[in-house]
Amino acid sequence: MIFDTHVHSIASPDSKMCAKEAIHVLVQKGLGVVFTEHVDYIVSDGRDPNATDYWAKGKKDFVCNFDIYPSSYQNLRSASVLLGLEIGLTAAYFEKNKTTAEGDYDFILGSIHSVDGIDVYFDFPEDDVANFISRYLTYSREMVELCGFFDAFGHVDYVARYDAEAQKLFRYENFSREFDGLLLALAERDKAMEINTVGLSKFDQYEGILLPIYKRFAELGGKFCTLGSDTHDVSRLGQHIDKAKRLAESAGLTVVYYKGRKRYVCE
Repeated sequence: MIFDTHVHSIASPDSKMCAKEAIHVLVQKGLGVVFTEHVDYIVSDGRDPNATDYWAKGKKDFVCNFDIYPSSYQNLRSASVLLGLEIGLTAAYFEKNKTTAEGDYDFILGSIHSVDGIDVYFDFPEDDVANFISRYLTYSREMVELCGFFDAFGHVDYVARYDAEAQKLFRYENFSREFDGLLLALAERDKAMEINTVGLSKFDQYEGILLPIYKRFAELGGKFCTLGSDTHDVSRLGQHIDKAKRLAESAGLTVVYYKGRKRYVCE
């Protein structure tokens, strides 16, 4: 079975999707699901520390509701319904994140949402795009080297998701040194890379843009990938999973999922 390994339900602060509804939709599509609820502890940037709106500039920690997750999801757990976390990798919260990852989860997705305290979504430096992409990739390598508690590395192309200029520049050949550092760090640590299907929507020529990155991962010794829609709503559940599977095959990567923190090949 193929799993959509990146799904956010109502337990996350930015999703209103009912877990049972998500399961029903994915069952109809013949897919398994891994819930990956958010864990992003925010480094203070000196702005309003009392803000209550997660989407405000002075946002607080962006963390799932641990009062209901994963405890109230245990009765949903099955061979095709697994529970995980998407943890934002930061040096400042290394110990806290490591402890959180040791909980009762099947899968830990490690992602980069901010770089040196700069939030990619809110604070993208549009006047210095090339240098920011370079630093994003280098910072990602640093976090991979520091944080050994995750199973797969999420959305490598996240830095290009919300900025048109970044989408033009985000190419392996433009940042080959930085990419190689990150990809080798992942391969050496036997980590999987996520093929995030949002990128398959953002890039018109995704095979020419994303495929070289995943091929290079394989060349450097990487073997495995997960497939995730990164969805927060029902309409995008399992979106472009077939495209992602073809991309993995073209790159020479094996599609996997994790259960009880152990890796299994998707059949």
